[in-house]
Amino acid sequence: MASYNSKRQCLSSLLVLFAAQLFLGPSFADQVDQVSTRELYGAECRKQVGDIPDFSCSDGVSVPITVDGKSVPVTKNMTCDRPALLSNGANSDGQCVPNSRILSLSTETMQIAVMCRQKIIRPAEKMEFDEIDIVAHNPKTGATCWFQAEGKADQAVSGEKVPSPTSKPSNDFWNAPETTVNNSCGVCHDNDPFMFSPFVGQVWGHMPANPFGPYYHVDLPPPHKLGFAKWPTEALNPTGNTCIACHRIGVAETCRHLTDAMTGRFPEGADDWARRFPGSHSMPPEIGITQSSWNAIYKSSVDQIRSCCQKPDQPACRVTSIPAHPQTD
Repeated sequence: MASYNSKRQCLSSLLVLFAAQLFLGPSFADQVDQVSTRELYGAECRKQVGDIPDFSCSDGVSVPITVDGKSVPVTKNMTCDRPALLSNGANSDGQCVPNSRILSLSTETMQIAVMCRQKIIRPAEKMEFDEIDIVAHNPKTGATCWFQAEGKADQAVSGEKVPSPTSKPSNDFWNAPETTVNNSCGVCHDNDPFMFSPFVGQVWGHMPANPFGPYYHVDLPPPHKLGFAKWPTEALNPTGNTCIACHRIGVAETCRHLTDAMTGRFPEGADDWARRFPGSHSMPPEIGITQSSWNAIYKSSVDQIRSCCQKPDQPACRVTSIPAHPQTD
């Protein structure tokens, strides 16, 4: 009798599963697929980069918001000295939202940067965020993995006791990797994993950096390929250009919006300080020269970069692949 009941229960379970697939349709299949790709991507990142630990955003350092160099009471849609370059979106409190946090989880073999991002004004002690992002990088091979967790319109994501995205089994705290691919992080981070901006540059000493190291995006082999490998990994190498002595110029957003935002074409949310020199020119960072000297040293190089971005097939622009050393085992 016990054996018969077990078989009947098993059959019932199979019928329920079949009914769910039949009546719930693609959403059920998509959910199963998302769980499986999280698991596969987490495993591939453990293999190529390393195991990311659990963490808390409270261990990170807060990114300041200032006006004319001073901390001020923050209001919705205010302007500031160093607004976030990445858009916070139409439903945010603007580009000058305080209490985003940066945390490095780097080791001797891994470079890991965590950004706990605020898009809505919240108290400094409140460990709730609109987005948590991880860039995990193997500086020896160039392997780089990307993880995101996003809050909903009516519910932030908790920054306390954040689970590892490479844990086994996988954790649905994190976006499915397909969602991360669609958010196109690598289009902005097109020259190396760790992108300097005036906003993040305020706490740059807490960030890992590898401006000329190997760099590629970890993906899954067919049939589970996710699309990370399609993100741009080419750079401009303009002849005699001063800028590329310090960092690469990627062919996507570094080439376009980011070059403009850091060399005199101020971004959304910029205050009067950020609209005049030296606040308007954050590259090179804190160089301490006059605008006429900056123009004499860097303007022609920036003009050359803009020209190459518009027409990269010019002989002097020299577009080349960023080096990478993928694991072969």
